[in-house]
Amino acid sequence: MMLEHNPIVAFFFFLLGTIVGSFTNVLIWRIPRGESIVFPGSHCPKCGAKIKFYDNIPILSYIILGGKCRNCSSKISIKYPLIESFVGIAYLLTYLLYPAAPFIETIQMILIIPIFLAISCIDIEHWVIPDELTISVAVVGIAASFIIGGWKMFVSSLIGAAIGAFIFWIISVLGKRAFRKEAMGGGDILLIGAVGFLVGWKNILLVIFISALLGAIGGIIAVLIRKAISHKDTKTDSAIPFGPFICAATLIVIPFGEKMLNWYLSLFK
Repeated sequence: MMLEHNPIVAFFFFLLGTIVGSFTNVLIWRIPRGESIVFPGSHCPKCGAKIKFYDNIPILSYIILGGKCRNCSSKISIKYPLIESFVGIAYLLTYLLYPAAPFIETIQMILIIPIFLAISCIDIEHWVIPDELTISVAVVGIAASFIIGGWKMFVSSLIGAAIGAFIFWIISVLGKRAFRKEAMGGGDILLIGAVGFLVGWKNILLVIFISALLGAIGGIIAVLIRKAISHKDTKTDSAIPFGPFICAATLIVIPFGEKMLNWYLSLFK
């Protein structure tokens, strides 16, 4: 049974994504500050006024209010509608990429996209990857492996988690000895282990390779930007949070990993 690309269903996925994107904003703001993600309800971080339901409509409320709080007129960051839009578009693409039933792959992506986005934003801003989000990734991976392939796939996921965590731990140890500073944070090690549950032992190596490639490109860009801003020839710190690159690589590998590996192996036939 195939699910046709119905425009109404496609719009539903986009709408669902914007709603989940709104909740993702809550995760990004509250988790690093140790606040509950449930209570209190949505409120202005400046004046504390409770946000009415009609002022909490994803994307539209930001446009209608002109990017300002209705109560105190303080400016609302553009990142809120951008994140809502990003998740909406990501959910729409997920629907287009996974048209076949059963829908476990679609459900898996729907669950991990907002988690990965929250991890990336928090890591960029605070240089930390919250354990609760990493655990959520692992739980999704374990559940999906059982549902899709039973014990056989679960064992593959378990091996993938062990391989990923071990490789990053080795990098951390060797990097610290070579550079006399942290080369890989503990949060990155736990995250790559959690990702191993999602992608299995074959694809975890691909995730590590792609994340390293993206990280190298991101590091070069970061150095150039920092030099341009500082206008100095002094040594520029090239350190960047690595969590976003792990998340991006995983979102590439989940839908395309098998095809990428098959293409690579075909080169040696």
